Amino acid sequence: MIRTNDDASSAWSWHQDKLFERALVMFSNDESSDRWEKIAAQVPGKSAADVRRHYEDLEHDVLEIESGRVELPSYEGELESASWVNDSGRSQVWVGSKGKERERERESERRKGVPWTEEEH
Repeated sequence: MIRTNDDASSAWSWHQDKLFERALVMFSNDESSDRWEKIAAQVPGKSAADVRRHYEDLEHDVLEIESGRVELPSYEGELESASWVNDSGRSQVWVGSKGKERERERESERRKGVPWTEEEH
């Protein structure tokens, strides 16, 4: 999301984005008319109009990504083959060719611990 105007309120810092995200969660079920004012009160330097516009821009970006109109970046070292698996067999944790190897390492690390004594148990 790139804005072409030079309005200072259009630039969002990392910190403001994090405060915005938290405020969205805090007021996620709020359907009152002053929802955007409440969110803006949590983000210093931003007005209700700024936070609403930022939200709408994010919604648009998500729609573009989900519709396939935006190609996702390919990162260096990305796993070649991948599937979504976790310990219970359910699809939640990213695992690929190297991921399975890492999963085995984590399991063996867990086993290296000192066993509990009967009293601790």
